[in-house]
Amino acid sequence: MSRYSTSILPKDKPQIITTRLIDAPRELVWKVLTTPEHLKHFWGPDGFTNSFKSYDLRVGGEARFTMHGPDGTDYPNRFVFLNIDAPHLLRYDHDNGGEGHFDHKFIGEVELTDEGGKTRIELRIIEKSMASRDAIPEFALEGGLQNLDRLAAYVAPMAEPKNLFEISRSFPVSQVRLFDACTRIEDMKQWFAPPGMTTIKAEQDFRAGGTYHYGMATPDGHEMWGLVTYKEITPHSRLVYLQSFSDKDGGVTAHPMAPTWPKQMVTVFEFIPESTNQTKLKINWIYTGADDAEGNTFRAAHDGMTGGWNGTLDSLQKFLAKN
Repeated sequence: MSRYSTSILPKDKPQIITTRLIDAPRELVWKVLTTPEHLKHFWGPDGFTNSFKSYDLRVGGEARFTMHGPDGTDYPNRFVFLNIDAPHLLRYDHDNGGEGHFDHKFIGEVELTDEGGKTRIELRIIEKSMASRDAIPEFALEGGLQNLDRLAAYVAPMAEPKNLFEISRSFPVSQVRLFDACTRIEDMKQWFAPPGMTTIKAEQDFRAGGTYHYGMATPDGHEMWGLVTYKEITPHSRLVYLQSFSDKDGGVTAHPMAPTWPKQMVTVFEFIPESTNQTKLKINWIYTGADDAEGNTFRAAHDGMTGGWNGTLDSLQKFLAKN
């Protein structure tokens, strides 16, 4: 479950409500929520992508698009806009536009409220009855949480460039080989640790929603645990996951030496082919929360992150040279 987003099922209304505080101005959040060139990158649950056919933002206008599930299933969607009060409220009628087999009809609302320069977003799915609402809660609740997590990750660097840390390096291997080295557990056990530390445990469930739980130890026996939660897997070009400190049982914990370090960091690996046997790995680390202490800690730590990531990439480079 997301640390920053919350979802509820009201007892007296056939609604599913998901909320989150986003550290970005309301006008920016409105813009990315109403522009298909932005929407296609984050709309929907983890692992989904989008192809837009049309987007006519006016009362009575339509938006038609297809959501592509991580298993290859396509879900046609149509919005008919009912109310547009920029940058506060968007209300629409949803169906599948007469395409496909899955036709979930409901009223959708997106409400944005300014909170001191940050934005409180509330997504509401309004069903026709409590029975129809209660037939879909698990998917809709978790899907709403993931959708707002993806929105926050997308908008964070736009709102504050220092919420994005970026580092890259080229390796003399193919795109497929580099992707495998960064995703196969037997490979990761050999390099995915800072210099001087060894991997003492590694367990992986490699799928959107799955995890990689690992433990590392220093030569004097000090242990450190981490948890990766996979959000998007696009072989062999893109990998998105949440990075957290952990304990030996797989729980999310605070940084052992920096209590105001973010509990979750969005990590994006892009595998960019430069030639047949040369691939650039671009890594983005993104802070998506709205806590001032966490944000300031992250933004002040870029020099240290550069050193840490370079050490990790050195280990990857040595591993690839031997394998």
